Amino acid sequence: MCGHDGHMATLLLTAAVLHQNRNLIPKNKLIRLLFQPAEEGPGGAKPMIEDGCLNNIDEVYGFHNIPNFDEGDIRVCEGGFFANSTTVDITINGQGGHGSAPHRCVNDPINCATAILNNFHAIKSRLIDSRENIVFSICFVNSGSTYNVFPDKARIGGTIRSYDQATKQKMIDSITKIAKDVAAAHDCTADVNIWDKYPAVINHSEQTNHIIRLAKEHFGEAHFSQLELPLSAGEDFSYFLQEKPGCFYTLGTMKEGR
Repeated sequence: MCGHDGHMATLLLTAAVLHQNRNLIPKNKLIRLLFQPAEEGPGGAKPMIEDGCLNNIDEVYGFHNIPNFDEGDIRVCEGGFFANSTTVDITINGQGGHGSAPHRCVNDPINCATAILNNFHAIKSRLIDSRENIVFSICFVNSGSTYNVFPDKARIGGTIRSYDQATKQKMIDSITKIAKDVAAAHDCTADVNIWDKYPAVINHSEQTNHIIRLAKEHFGEAHFSQLELPLSAGEDFSYFLQEKPGCFYTLGTMKEGR
């Protein structure tokens, strides 16, 4: 949906343009094009870095096309631009039983999961500073398989998107405490597994200003914006920016009326 084939096509055309104008490239400058695979997982940036893709490189740039911004719109900001992506997976262990006799199944994992989910809503509104930019979304709940039997387990999964390490850790600590304490109150146990997928994309100041200047020069002031930024999507280009100064931006691809 977000057009990774478009990224490859754009980079191939960039290669052609650079080759046709290679006489304009200073002799002491190296340009390397990074055809980065597997952005959706497990991620291609880290193995490419380990293989030396950034050796002898001073700066690194990239973009993601984005279909919910107008065609030709360039959006970028300094600092946190794409979010840290953290996965949350919780298994609630209870005791199965027959639906006709709930009094014999006091540690019902479905009831426990519901209570945990309700308590999760209080984390951002009560435990996190309202000025902090963080998202916590539960995206699936799985439990049971028939109409008249309580299951032994329930599973909850979701994602955290953040830009600040301390705020993210507070969110993780709160999720873990709520899940375990609420489970204990329901005579259940909770196995909480939380791990990072990609770190946040942090754009460097000088390189971001280059992109802003070029965007305004070649696309026009009307096509440059910092609205709706930063974005809560994740992107493993972040690993490149941990190694070298650079900038990651977005290019709008939504055609008018579509």
